[in-house]
Amino acid sequence: MSKEEILSYFYTNSTEYGVKRTLIILLCGLAVGLIIYLTYYISSEKIAYNRKFNWSLVIMHLITVIVMMMISSNIAVSLGMVGALSIVRFRTAVKDSRDTMFIFWAMAEGLCVSSQNWRMTFTTVLFIAAVLIISSGVPGVRNKYLLVVNGEGKPIDRKLFEDKLKPYVVGFRVRTANKDADHEEMICEIRTKGEVNLDVLDALLSVPGVASVNWVAQSGETVG
Repeated sequence: MSKEEILSYFYTNSTEYGVKRTLIILLCGLAVGLIIYLTYYISSEKIAYNRKFNWSLVIMHLITVIVMMMISSNIAVSLGMVGALSIVRFRTAVKDSRDTMFIFWAMAEGLCVSSQNWRMTFTTVLFIAAVLIISSGVPGVRNKYLLVVNGEGKPIDRKLFEDKLKPYVVGFRVRTANKDADHEEMICEIRTKGEVNLDVLDALLSVPGVASVNWVAQSGETVG
């Protein structure tokens, strides 16, 4: 087979995308992207929620669809695009490993949409969305906080402290304790029954020996 015949084969065995077909694929891709958007919104911790990153997942998904459509529309052009995309380097650090998971999910669904395998596309996106939303509601995944307690002058009454705290939490564990002649500090990991209840701060400040209490939202996993 000559060079001309090979090039002719590449050009004649490509897929043609009209305006109507392209719009249908992109609209289906947008619907899938919105499912990813809603999943990230529902399953994320609202304190650390990043709306701009969430919308970037939708756009990244659509860009993946467009790139794959370009590759499938012309085999000869696709060879050049592979070389061009191979020199692209993204150096933006992703702080949360969970965000990396959503990036790969958006790209994978973009590949599904561009292949026009609609059953696989909507089955996979709905299944993964359901898994993420359900897992975000598992006890211990949400409503986890760190409680920093500082004492001055005299030792903290530990028994009374625990009695005051128990009505507001479902789990309590001392992670770090520091003490010297004039000062005492405890860092506790707690799981609450709902959102932060400020009444617990007043209750804990009434415990003998407690000078200040700080309630901090925990991000990431605690080692130990």
